[in-house]
Amino acid sequence: MRRLQDTNAGFNFTYTEDRNYGPFLVSVNGVAGNNTENTFWEILVQTGGNGTTITPDVGIGCYIPEPNDRIILRFTRFNLGSHSVSGNSSNPGNLTAGNTSRLNSIELVVVNQISNTTNKTYSTDIAFRGVLIGAMRRLQTNSGFNFTYTEDPNYGPFLVSVNGVAGNNTENTFWMLLSEGNGTTVIPDVGIGCYIPKQNERIILNFTMFTPNSASGSGMNPGVLLFLVCLFFVF
Repeated sequence: MRRLQDTNAGFNFTYTEDRNYGPFLVSVNGVAGNNTENTFWEILVQTGGNGTTITPDVGIGCYIPEPNDRIILRFTRFNLGSHSVSGNSSNPGNLTAGNTSRLNSIELVVVNQISNTTNKTYSTDIAFRGVLIGAMRRLQTNSGFNFTYTEDPNYGPFLVSVNGVAGNNTENTFWMLLSEGNGTTVIPDVGIGCYIPKQNERIILNFTMFTPNSASGSGMNPGVLLFLVCLFFVF
């Protein structure tokens, strides 16, 4: 959408950044949603260009289109009691934003495999269906935990440093996101800006090294280790 806006004078959009849910689509081509009138922009996807039309459960900041998808931005009305306002349209957990008083508890563990330092564990809350970066921002305010990130125009938030330790392209180091639950540890296929933790989930931020072989299909962000592989060869 950014690329389209930059190259096509006929299309424009605006959005706000919700601390708990990420980018929220506000207007398209000068037409904005209105809370008083219960209007908003809904995302629909016609798969394969002419197949089934679905409503994604994430918004413009997190939906990853497939080849030949037809993305529909539909200006419509919502009813608070309807299914359409719960967990879909233009934001992760979109109109469940009204449920921010409902918080889930998660645990965040910082692991540094490079310097072999003692793991640091933090407990924090996350808004119902909120994205991980929102919980990290909340944690950063008063716990001794801190982090920095950059915003990649194609892949979204990219974690740069945790507690003062930053990835280094020359040394092939980076922060990897892991999720631990029910006795298994997995590498999410999205990053801190889109991952939605569940109640009592254990999130691990693991400072480690990457190689082009190990980087394939894993990492912290949608396509991020493709991004990392590119950096590996550039630097």
